[in-house]
Amino acid sequence: MKIAHSVIVITAAGSPIGKAISLHFASLGAKLALVDIEKERLQDTHQACKKAGGITHPFLLESQNEATISTIIQDIHSHYNDIDVLVNYWLGSDLPKLLSPASVDKFYRSMAEGATPFFIFGKQAANYMREQNRPGVIINLAANQTNPHQYINNGAKAMIAGLTKSWAKELAEFNIRVGGVVPLAIDYEDTQEPHAVFSQTLLYEIVRSAEYIITNDTFNGRMIEAEVE
Repeated sequence: MKIAHSVIVITAAGSPIGKAISLHFASLGAKLALVDIEKERLQDTHQACKKAGGITHPFLLESQNEATISTIIQDIHSHYNDIDVLVNYWLGSDLPKLLSPASVDKFYRSMAEGATPFFIFGKQAANYMREQNRPGVIINLAANQTNPHQYINNGAKAMIAGLTKSWAKELAEFNIRVGGVVPLAIDYEDTQEPHAVFSQTLLYEIVRSAEYIITNDTFNGRMIEAEVE
């Protein structure tokens, strides 16, 4: 799929990764539907993309329930008359260790904050793409809600990888591809790069991996682990 002129929905668009992806796809000529629950950071990404010459429109997510997300999808259709790509962002807390104190409560909270909106966006976008009977792409990403520069643990990565694989199998008959990008687990203390350089380099690798998934029509049901070389 070509990125230029494609309509790309980006959830958590005001987060560091969301903003980086938005700016990159704007530079490639995509039409962006930016979604976030925080108005200020959503507007910041929207204005940055406009300043860069991008075609963009912000969609404030008032609630993360299924009815509201379904309405957002319809609003995007009304504005752009199409949706080609969903960049689907798991923005939540890490999954707790099995034997940690209050692990069940922490797991429930993680599912409510991160996994449920993530799942709903995947469902609503896939259903829209199926009804439109056109090829589509879903890219699954993830980061930590409390600290966007602290990436998710292996438990959350495994869950995203499993959903990516199962969605790809389910949606293949509708010509909808699904891929995922997660950062490779790297201990920053073991690197020689300053923290700001390390973070920006990793952001760049995640962005380029998302671009690769969209443009490579054979990529489906797999994950890319972005890393700093």
